Amino acid sequence: MGLVVVGVDGSAQSRLALAWALEYAAERGCTVEAIMTVDTEGLDHEERALAVAEADLRLASVVADVLAPVVGAPVVAHHVVPGDPAVVLVNASRAADLVVLGTHGMSKISNPVLGSVSLACIRLGSCPVVVIPPGKPELVLEEEVVLRV
Repeated sequence: MGLVVVGVDGSAQSRLALAWALEYAAERGCTVEAIMTVDTEGLDHEERALAVAEADLRLASVVADVLAPVVGAPVVAHHVVPGDPAVVLVNASRAADLVVLGTHGMSKISNPVLGSVSLACIRLGSCPVVVIPPGKPELVLEEEVVLRV
């Protein structure tokens, strides 16, 4: 059984990525780990705990919303990790068989093709990365295609 890691920030793109990952994992018997990051730099202990708790509630809500319509849904773990999204997801890729991301999240940095987190994961990740394009993906990828991504 494999592990599919999904970067979730609550954006429409990350919801599409999570939905795609859930269907992919359900078809292949994989587990899914949804990861949301939170910036806690400069926060004291109480503020940091509050920021992580709020992010955990947002992540749980997103996972529940996206998971609800998936037939035969896989096991889904979700974690909030303090830190830079690119660093956190590149580190998570070391234990993953696949990382799934949206093209752009909630970052203010703009790139005409991919977001900064997607680019970092593609360049530095330790496993294949699937980037879900804008709109509802009508992608059903064969396993051999995904492994070449």
